[in-house]
Amino acid sequence: MTKKLFEDKEVFASFINGVIYHGKKILSSHHLKEINLSTISDSFKERIRDIVQVYQTGDEIFSLYHIESQSVVDFSMVFRMMEYQAELYLKKFKENHRHREKLPPIISVVFYTGKEEWKQYRSLYECVQLSKEIEPWISDYKLHVFGWAQNEIEFDNMDLNFFVWGLKYSYQNKWEYLMTKFKNKIIKRGKMKMLSEMCGQKEELKDMEERVEVTHELGSYQRRMIDRGECNVIKTLSQTMSVEEISNAIQKPIEDIKRILESR
Repeated sequence: MTKKLFEDKEVFASFINGVIYHGKKILSSHHLKEINLSTISDSFKERIRDIVQVYQTGDEIFSLYHIESQSVVDFSMVFRMMEYQAELYLKKFKENHRHREKLPPIISVVFYTGKEEWKQYRSLYECVQLSKEIEPWISDYKLHVFGWAQNEIEFDNMDLNFFVWGLKYSYQNKWEYLMTKFKNKIIKRGKMKMLSEMCGQKEELKDMEERVEVTHELGSYQRRMIDRGECNVIKTLSQTMSVEEISNAIQKPIEDIKRILESR
């Protein structure tokens, strides 16, 4: 279920920006590319709940982001994430070993959907027996867990925000909070259905879904009107201004302006 959620690149970018970069818009969905896990190793072929996205511009890869969904606290998760990261690093090394360049960083996050807080087994040191003499010789590995039930992050992607807060409120049985928080917000129909199926609260979401249907259609119409007006402005400006001048004037990427002008 959550893998389908993160296959939406806008959702994926919003999650990484919110959790790792504290809300700063570092990742753009336009520069994300999903990796086929079966090409990494045999162990990844079985990881049906995992998704890995590469952040790159052209041929240059800046970072890799790995998300795994988990519904229960798992003692073995530290070891598994260590293994997955090592396999990803080895794959990148084999692709790049002739150049001897530093590899892009690989960031892994456990997307935890359980109700109870994940307090234990969040580092290698917690999972192995260590004496004071041995500890300096063993590198610790820390597990990064995002727990929905404890979430306080406001994501800039409305669908992700609705999904995360919806699950949190479902655990607390506070559906009225969800209704108030997302009143008149535009949510994709698929995300509404996904939340309904995951938490099993179809009746509580029924009224909200009917309202969102209307709001979604109205929002789509408004966006089409705004886009149409902006296109007309750009085409008018192009008669006396260069693409670069238009970009600076209206604060819109040059690539978008070129695409609009080519569609004339």
